[in-house]
Amino acid sequence: MSKDSTVSFLTPEEIRLSDDFLQNGFVVCDAELPKTLESIRRDVTQISINWLKQNQLENNSFDLAISHDFVANERLNDLRMTIFTEINKIVDIRQRYFWLARQSLTTLVGNELSMQNKVNLSIQQPNDESSVLPIHSDIWTGDSPFQVVLWVPLTDASKSNSMFLLPPNESREARQRVTEGEFKSMDQIDSEYHSQMVTMVVPYGKVLIFDSNCLHGNVLNETKSVRWSINCRFTGLLTPFKNPERRLGTYYLPITTRAATKMGLSVLNAQDASSNGR
Repeated sequence: MSKDSTVSFLTPEEIRLSDDFLQNGFVVCDAELPKTLESIRRDVTQISINWLKQNQLENNSFDLAISHDFVANERLNDLRMTIFTEINKIVDIRQRYFWLARQSLTTLVGNELSMQNKVNLSIQQPNDESSVLPIHSDIWTGDSPFQVVLWVPLTDASKSNSMFLLPPNESREARQRVTEGEFKSMDQIDSEYHSQMVTMVVPYGKVLIFDSNCLHGNVLNETKSVRWSINCRFTGLLTPFKNPERRLGTYYLPITTRAATKMGLSVLNAQDASSNGR
């Protein structure tokens, strides 16, 4: 192998970001378009206020960080599902969301991307057990091992109102021990690796991109502040899509297809059509 074949053409900043991601399993970056982030926050807030009005609940001075003063935990899922439905009706919501981290995603994943067909919403109010997401790895539910998650808080996220992640080396070890039958439950994994979990600190205005193969989840929110966050998955356009329930064209949609890829696919499609017509 020649020396030149091992040379990276990435910039020093791209190398630093990539190395941090591979070592830690995540990176925290500034939102690339703060005004766009604020517009998404306003959309979510307005949908919430509309829901409060429709349900004859107090809505004056409503703020996401203190939503527990307006919405009881037992009604939270109704609000969450309403926002999920309404926010995904907004034509440009996925485009605006992508713009929050376009350069970082291009560096980490590639310049030809596919994106999950909907953005997801999480709300973690204090002492709401229904919002606890136990430790898991997305690869165990059929997601692509090539994907990353863009996780954007709409309120400050830290301590127990945030999420945790087990770093890549420890996650690989834990997954291997599961494969070998050493662990029989998620509780056993959590107990074994609890001290090595890293709690994400992501103030509003920052975005988190993480490796969803790493074990992650959240715990009971014991703070006095509510965490609202949006998340969505991204993967390379030409990576394998082996799970029929996570296909390109349904679960993932192309968002940055380049001209050369369209060119090549048109040739292949023409060749396939010609072969089938013989």
